Amino acid sequence: MDTAQLQYFKAIAETNSLTKAAEKLHISQPAMSAMLKKFETELNAELFDRTPNRIHLNSVGEIALKYANRILHDYEMMQEEIQNAVQSNLSLSIAFCDPGVRWFCVPRFSTAYPEIAIKDTLYETDNIVSSLLNKTYDIIVAPHEIQHSDIQNVSFLHDQVYLSVPEGNGLLGKETISLAEIPAQPILIPKIGGYFIAQIEKILSETNPQVTIVWNEMNIIQYLIRTTNFLTSISTLSIELRNDGVNRTLIPLSDPELNVTYSISFLKSNRQKVDQFLKWAAECTK
Repeated sequence: MDTAQLQYFKAIAETNSLTKAAEKLHISQPAMSAMLKKFETELNAELFDRTPNRIHLNSVGEIALKYANRILHDYEMMQEEIQNAVQSNLSLSIAFCDPGVRWFCVPRFSTAYPEIAIKDTLYETDNIVSSLLNKTYDIIVAPHEIQHSDIQNVSFLHDQVYLSVPEGNGLLGKETISLAEIPAQPILIPKIGGYFIAQIEKILSETNPQVTIVWNEMNIIQYLIRTTNFLTSISTLSIELRNDGVNRTLIPLSDPELNVTYSISFLKSNRQKVDQFLKWAAECTK
């Protein structure tokens, strides 16, 4: 017995006609008759009362129809749940610690694996362990490994923050510089959040409060970079997304918090789901 037999049987029961049921399911009437005969043989019961011009369910057939409907409904539900599971496996929820690495990864991975839907976000919480354990995220890209027995970490891309210095600034010529060493002057910081912005703000407030942070939206910051002599910062992974022009020099910041190798963290039990991202990440780090 298979679902096709149940569907054919149901069609006959609903139409009270072998001919109409055959037309409805686009098969021949002899094939429909043969199926019904086989179905009744398997059940060792006649399911219909037959007259020369009519066929209709008998009491035994009513019982068979009740279970056929139930089985077909369960089969449809099974198909739906399986497809939902398949679609779930074709999506990844990824939380990034910083916009730079997020901007780098999402378009590239989506190009390499267009069949996998990415739900990406910038996380701003310290509770990242529970975010993986409760599967809020499949992957977290963090500036450090996440320590937990159920979590695996894979080393990923390196990222470095630079100071973008305009022409005529006294800092030009330095090979590296710490935020604590910057003379009093404005520094442009975009309101984009993330790990590096938080570290820059923290370091300046603790070691160099005479430097004035000028906060603004990203599009305005980009305009100010081209039209003012203010300092600003930029990371390796975000350089290609922002053109600081030919009149600026990038000086590496020596603060250790601003020089990191990202870690890809995921549940060990979720390894199969994140495998494609890990393969792509391995290619990026070659």
